[in-house]
Amino acid sequence: MLRASRATPTYTRTFISSPQMRLKEDADRSPEQIERKKQESLEKQKKGEGHWHEELGSASESNVAADREQVTDHDSHISKLQQETKQKGEKGDLN
Repeated sequence: MLRASRATPTYTRTFISSPQMRLKEDADRSPEQIERKKQESLEKQKKGEGHWHEELGSASESNVAADREQVTDHDSHISKLQQETKQKGEKGDLN
């Protein structure tokens, strides 16, 4: 004769830890630097010369701005980007 055995199910919980990612918003900028850039931007807007400052935007805002950029002449656009990268590299501004 077979006996029914009682089996207790075992439950386990997994522990998951995500790596901490530093966002562009976490850049080492003082409140004074941010306020100064903000005031410069407001002054330019009053004169009709306002434009978006990428260094004040978040990483996602930078990505959206890059995605929305309308490019008609790809060769000159690539040349311009390469020139900007070269200048930033010479200044040591590349991340």
